[in-house]
Amino acid sequence: MLPHLLFILALTPTPSQAQGPAPEAWVTAPERDLMLPGKPGDTSIVSPSTGGTYSLKIEDSGGSVVGFSFTNEGANRIIPRRSEPGAGPDRTFSFSFQSRARQNIYFSVTDAPNEYLSQLMESYIYLFPRKVLPALEWIESPGQQARMKITLPTGETVDFDGTTHEILGGVLSETAPIDLGADRFKRKFARLQYSGDGVMIRVDKRGGDPRLGTLATITRGTRSCKVSSSLLFNQDGTSEVEFLFPTDSEFNEFLIKKCGFGI
Repeated sequence: MLPHLLFILALTPTPSQAQGPAPEAWVTAPERDLMLPGKPGDTSIVSPSTGGTYSLKIEDSGGSVVGFSFTNEGANRIIPRRSEPGAGPDRTFSFSFQSRARQNIYFSVTDAPNEYLSQLMESYIYLFPRKVLPALEWIESPGQQARMKITLPTGETVDFDGTTHEILGGVLSETAPIDLGADRFKRKFARLQYSGDGVMIRVDKRGGDPRLGTLATITRGTRSCKVSSSLLFNQDGTSEVEFLFPTDSEFNEFLIKKCGFGI
């Protein structure tokens, strides 16, 4: 059984990074609609170019930031006991925007109750409209706990504790601790609520990619509907899983037909 580990490499800041905000803090629009051809593995995981307890995903060609992640290892309100290396319990937030394109902007929440990969509780969340690429700003103020300000694709924000990685405020909230129940089949996925003005797609699955072979829940405010994940993501299993609507206008048409509400 392989432990779920995130390998960190050192990254030395360039002079331009040292003089201003790190690239992960820049809030910019997507650079294109469609993802560029390439393999998901054509990236490296590195430490941040400024202070912080998070990791960056960097394109091997060009060096652009295409994602970031951080893990709550406890002990705190969400993770009740300190995580053992590779054995949990812990909760990881991963934000991804391959090719810096609009098509596959999403974030995942992975709850690891123990060391078994087959028991990982995976939740993938897509937010609309996709106005900007996710961004992470590390904020330190004298006499205050460091925090991470995350800008979501909608332009809305959520704050995380810089040390524990618990959500502090914003349009996302954690309403309950990780489920460590003895019966893995009864464990609940991350109790995460979105209170923003946009549309949210959420898919959940134990021990696998929740975009494959599942039902997706689409919500806007108090309205919601469920659709097969096959209507939203390619299901061939032999290539990168892609969201089938590169533009918001295309997805909006689908949404109105299937759910009766739009972005």
